[in-house]
Parts: sequence; C-alpha cells; structure tokens
Amino acid sequence: MKTITILISMLTVLVFNVNGQSTAVKGLLDKQETRTEIFKTIASNHQLMMEFMKVAKEYDHSAMMMSNAENHQRIEMEAKKASMADMNDEHQMMGMMKDNPEMMQKMMGKMMQMCEKDTAMRNQMVNMMTEHPEMMNMCTQKMKEKGRMNPGGKMMNPKEKSHHENYKH
Repeated sequence: MKTITILISMLTVLVFNVNGQSTAVKGLLDKQETRTEIFKTIASNHQLMMEFMKVAKEYDHSAMMMSNAENHQRIEMEAKKASMADMNDEHQMMGMMKDNPEMMQKMMGKMMQMCEKDTAMRNQMVNMMTEHPEMMNMCTQKMKEKGRMNPGGKMMNPKEKSHHENYKH
C-alpha cells in the first residue's frame, strides 16, 4: 500500500511538473524581449541552429518557408552573376570600340537609324543626351557645322535644309 501511495504521489508531482514547464515555455515565448533573445541565441550557435532547422523541416509551413528562402537566395546569386557578366561584356565592348573607331561609327549609325524608327528608343536617347550636356553641346555644334540647324538653333528637316542651301548661294 505504501508503494502505491508513493508511486501515485510521484506521478502526480511529475504531471504537475510537466504541465508547469509547458506553461513556463509559453510564458517565455509570449514576451517579445525573451523571444528575441531566444532567437538570437539559436541563430548565433551553429549546433542549436542545425537542431532547429532539423525540427523545422518536419513541419510543412516552415519547410515551405525554408525552401522559398533557398530559392530566393539562388535567384539573387544568379542575378548577381548575370550582372557581373554584363559588366564584363560592357568593358570588353568599350575596349573594342576604343581600338576600332570604324566599328564604333557603324554601331552609332545603326543606333541612330533605330532611333529614327522607334520613338521609345529616341526618347531614351534624348534623356541620355540631356544628362550629358557636354555631349549635347558637341552634337549641336556638329549639326550647325553640317547645316542641319537653322541660325535660330532649331533642327531642320531635309526639305528645309535644301531650301536653306538654295538661299545660301
């Protein structure tokens, strides 16, 4: 009888102790400061983080979130690699144009032809020119020299240019 009483007492103490711990954990997690400190402790300890990730993978929601984070990181890394490749290509192209002025003139001519046909590209070119006033001044000067601008500084279309040339002679 004594043994049964001791066993029941120990079970009762154990049940109360387990219930007391779960409410204590919930109480800890309810406080923002304590919760943040727990997160920081887990994140800064490799072993704890590995255990946390192992447990987290067992739950659908957290496994999906970790998978999304991994995909996002992979996409960002690929974008950075592509950006670096573009910069490298740009440097190579600039070097080629420096070494081959004929190629640069040909490219610029084709770009100008494209701008004549495409208003969006033309607007983009105009915006770029307004951001570089020295280039704009040089272009204006060249157009005046070639007779593409009237004395008032306005562009002339081909009909006006031929009409203007008739009066120059």
